[in-house]
Amino acid sequence: MKKRGKILSSVSVLAVMGGTLTGCASNSGNTSNSGGGTDSSKPVTVTIMSWETAAMNKLITQSFKSFEAQNPTIKVKIVPAPLTNYGTKLNGMIAAHQAPDIFELGNDMEQQMGEQGQLYDWYSTAKGQSNFLNNFFPGVLTNWEEDGKLYGLPGLLNVYGYFYNKTLFDEAKIPYPKTGWTYQEMFQDAQKLQKTVDGVHEYGLYAPYDDPFEMGLYSVSAGGAPFANSITNATKIQASPQFIQGLQLYQQNIKNGAVTPPTFDATNIVSMFEQGKVPIMAYGQWAADQLIREAPKSLKWGYVANPIVKSQDSIYDCVGWASPANVPDPSATFKVLKYLDTVTYEKVLPKTPVAPPAYTPAAKPYYNVLKKDGYADMVTNLDYMLNSPNKQPIRFLETWSTKANQFITADWNNLLEDKTPISTVNSMVDKINQSTSSP
Repeated sequence: MKKRGKILSSVSVLAVMGGTLTGCASNSGNTSNSGGGTDSSKPVTVTIMSWETAAMNKLITQSFKSFEAQNPTIKVKIVPAPLTNYGTKLNGMIAAHQAPDIFELGNDMEQQMGEQGQLYDWYSTAKGQSNFLNNFFPGVLTNWEEDGKLYGLPGLLNVYGYFYNKTLFDEAKIPYPKTGWTYQEMFQDAQKLQKTVDGVHEYGLYAPYDDPFEMGLYSVSAGGAPFANSITNATKIQASPQFIQGLQLYQQNIKNGAVTPPTFDATNIVSMFEQGKVPIMAYGQWAADQLIREAPKSLKWGYVANPIVKSQDSIYDCVGWASPANVPDPSATFKVLKYLDTVTYEKVLPKTPVAPPAYTPAAKPYYNVLKKDGYADMVTNLDYMLNSPNKQPIRFLETWSTKANQFITADWNNLLEDKTPISTVNSMVDKINQSTSSP
């Protein structure tokens, strides 16, 4: 099973919470959600813990110079925290009541830590700022809300499409894929692009998105039910007839050699693509940054959105920012949080174009740098997926996800390679549904 690479991935909430994260007492005794805070005339330092690269964190720091000039009583300090052991570090800081004022996290962490009472509720602070709240991409902000509470703000979005080698398409006399291409067209192209050279088989499509959530995407596009009935707080997992149809389509194309099997090692897939060895590569949008900077000028590549069956839908995957429930100065912190989501991303992403921001107006500079480098087609396809009215989950976000995922791990690769009866899907789904209701 190909797991979608996630350079901006959400850290496992279990790693953060250590299985059970107890209530965190306030250093200041201020757990009010009034949006108030300390005296605005007194100096305050707002800390931001970020897992981004050193280069990006430097740019984030620089972006706040103008903010500090406009708000002389507020200083902003970036606390670097690499993804390795990030959850353990954050867990320890929360337990010691030393968490930063703002920290980066995945949507799953935000939902589950908010439910545990560990995060500050920004609802009363943000509710009067409709112009700000209404400018996130469709279907994004709602996934950061829970029972009338807003435990964080979305920051960056992962978008999953397909990179393709234009030269290999030209040599095979195949038209370039376009926005709205279908699964049938994708697999037909892959069949035409596969070949065997000196006894070595070369696939047409490498490391496709082939997990159950992708089959759920296929199902919804074909008019069927989603794999999980909600992005957050899913209560029902199901495998519709259309889900089965999608799975069988993948089975056929793995069997005929058009597509890499689930056991294929995709560790170096971007390097292989750079070398011109891969006709079609499934990958997150962040690969574009590497290709623009490092790929040979002779490599002519394009990018296209995830395919459809009938109607448009798209995967939802988001990381963002939250604050501990005992954040000392909510007023100053929200000013920083809002600036981070808007102005900072406008300044930083053109220099490190790893992902589109969740806040729509901040996406324009990110899009412009891609257009400037000659990849207007990527902008078109990214915007197409980001504005999809129908978004589906990329993973389980609930506390029972670890239990549920073990059933997928046990069965899914054998299903993809047609080594186990198709009825195994139903037993897998039944086990997952049982795990969602068990303690």
